[in-house]
Amino acid sequence: MQKPVFRSIKSKIIFVSLFLSITTLFAVSLLSFISADNVLRDRASDQLLSESTNRGVALRSLVDTRIQQARLLAANESIQNGVQLFNENGMPDGKQLEDLRKEFEIEIESFQHGIGESTILEDVKILGKDGTIFLSSDPAEQGSKLSIFPDTSSSLEFLPVGDGRKAVVTVPIFEHGKIQSKPIGVLVATTDVAGFDEILLNRKGLGDTGEVYLVNEEKIMISESRFIENAAFRQVVDTLPVKECFENNAEINAIYPDYRNIPIVGFSYCAKDLGFVLLAEIDEAEIFEPITQLRNAIIAASVVISGVVIVISMYLARTITKPITRLIDAADKISKGDYSYNVKIESSDEIGQLAHQFDMMRKSVFETNMNLNRLVRERTKDLTDMTNALDATAIVAVTDKDGIITKVNRKLVEISKYSEEELIGQTHRLLKSGHHSQEFYQRMWQTIASGRIFEGELKNRRKDGTYYWVKTTIVPFLDEEGLPKQYISIHNDITNLKNTEERLHEALARDRANAEIIKRQVEELNKTNEELRHKDKLKDEFLSMASHELKTPLTPIIGWCGALKSSVILGTLTPEQRAAVDTIEKNAIKLEKMISDMLDAQKLELNELKFIITDVEVDRIAKNIQRDFELMMKEKKIEFIINVQPGLRLVSDEARIMQVLNALLYNSVDFVPKSNGRIELVAYASDGQIVFGVKDNGPGIPKDKQQFLFKKFYQVDTSLKRKHGGTGLGLAISKGIVTGLGGEIWVDTKDSRGSSFYFSLPRESKHEDPNSRRQS
Repeated sequence: MQKPVFRSIKSKIIFVSLFLSITTLFAVSLLSFISADNVLRDRASDQLLSESTNRGVALRSLVDTRIQQARLLAANESIQNGVQLFNENGMPDGKQLEDLRKEFEIEIESFQHGIGESTILEDVKILGKDGTIFLSSDPAEQGSKLSIFPDTSSSLEFLPVGDGRKAVVTVPIFEHGKIQSKPIGVLVATTDVAGFDEILLNRKGLGDTGEVYLVNEEKIMISESRFIENAAFRQVVDTLPVKECFENNAEINAIYPDYRNIPIVGFSYCAKDLGFVLLAEIDEAEIFEPITQLRNAIIAASVVISGVVIVISMYLARTITKPITRLIDAADKISKGDYSYNVKIESSDEIGQLAHQFDMMRKSVFETNMNLNRLVRERTKDLTDMTNALDATAIVAVTDKDGIITKVNRKLVEISKYSEEELIGQTHRLLKSGHHSQEFYQRMWQTIASGRIFEGELKNRRKDGTYYWVKTTIVPFLDEEGLPKQYISIHNDITNLKNTEERLHEALARDRANAEIIKRQVEELNKTNEELRHKDKLKDEFLSMASHELKTPLTPIIGWCGALKSSVILGTLTPEQRAAVDTIEKNAIKLEKMISDMLDAQKLELNELKFIITDVEVDRIAKNIQRDFELMMKEKKIEFIINVQPGLRLVSDEARIMQVLNALLYNSVDFVPKSNGRIELVAYASDGQIVFGVKDNGPGIPKDKQQFLFKKFYQVDTSLKRKHGGTGLGLAISKGIVTGLGGEIWVDTKDSRGSSFYFSLPRESKHEDPNSRRQS
């Protein structure tokens, strides 16, 4: 059977070599292309920016000059007096008008001689405040009206005149000596556009396809085009820079289609206040032509180099794969259980060393399998013995997460009078007696569904209709997300106790004089209570023993995980093998931590938790905490701050203090945000006590949940459980340790504004024993 292409080392070597060469060539080519592209873009941008800015400034300066020249003429006293006379008396008669016209022509000629030939005023009109032409270079226009309302603004417009273009300047005329007053007339002067064309039509710095032109607010080209003849006042230019200038008063540098619908690189100079935008553009194809040539050269070089790499990689692959094929055949036989097969490869290189290590791994795996099988048999027997002990002393039922019964023991069958087949697949509703309210069952289900243990007394009904009472403990088993995956119910029969109580109440109500009977019933009740307490003690001892026995096999499992990851036993592991071993080790450590928490919680319950009292230096604790958490904080990108008052000392249990701080810090690590997380460890002296604190910027804890934080198996809510997991024992154990050391623990938190956990310890411990105290 032919193997897939990429399952052989030979094909992989060829593929990797070709991939690396092509990737390298592609990367180099891409960087070269990008570099050249950036250089050309920058060069073109700098050139166009310079051209658009310089020419725009030059045009603005020329416009200002023309307007200033017109204002200078409008400030002529004779013209101002004539306009004032016209506004007051109307159009003068023939002789007076002729005298005014001669004086007007003399002033125009004098002004033209003063400013020189750089600006030729071809047509000058003087308008009154009603728009009537009072004086004009063309006498035929005198007495007609123009729709120009005089105000204080001045402007210059490009207008079509005949077959050409002219620049028309409009400036207000004020009463002589009253510039700030309302205008009394308007001066309109027409000049040539030669000075403007000299700025716009200069092709220097614009390459073979570049041009500079003007567009007015009506999106009409008002200067000549390099590509379209007689385009002025005929060509519509509705391009991006025109819109940006007149809509947003903005200048742009971009690649966009011009009025010919050809992609160009362009810069704009927005002069919205003057009524036009200047565009400097060069065809994109002209700018990026060198890049196309560079791309073709790179493709040709890539093809040649790739061919050479393929030939070399095929030769190398052939020399490597032949001995590996023999090693694969040997591994196939060993994988089928033939541990006696000896790998024989005569080679002193790495493959020969691999074969030798493979043979050592074969022997080690064989021995490990034997040991593990023996260990599993032993632990299975221990667990079976413990299960049998529980079956013999209590009524047990196992349900899934939905409350469906999946397993029952013999005692439940005996007391309920239902067969095992009748119970499995049903819920505990089958046993409901109707004695308890619906609210009672809802509270019970809410308790266990949140991951907490329920304890209470239930009245159930047998199959024959009779009733019995049990004292019930329901323990939820949680999955990795902290959600219940199944429930174990452990019941103790207290029917006699409840019947005795019932009979006692009936006897007291029926006849209080029957003291002897009551006394016997009380004795029976006490005896039953003693038996119940004894059973509770056996249950607690069983839970303690079960936790201890569950922890015992984890030590060799974790040890073997470390051994399997070393190269001595299995050699160098594949990524999949190492990931599998890491998963086993991670979950074993997690299980060991959970069992340790359960053992500590049980010791606290039985008041058996031990303390080793010594002189404790808070600075040393802070250094140890920083060392233990420094790598984790860096990996999770959490800002970790230690703010400890120097020189603090107390007499207490240093290891237990570290245990509480570790529990609080791990909680904070779980709850701070993934980005910008912040945790602060503080310690300071206050009123003869040492106060420790862990503050974070996590989501905080609602007020109605804070009172339950230090209870066993409590989680803030189901959403946090799904996100963070945990046994719910950390804070309960921390409270037990702090209380045992004579201190107090509390929380200061606001919802959505972070949490701060504090605990205080006395400087001198109440557990201090001179015989157990040692110097730290």
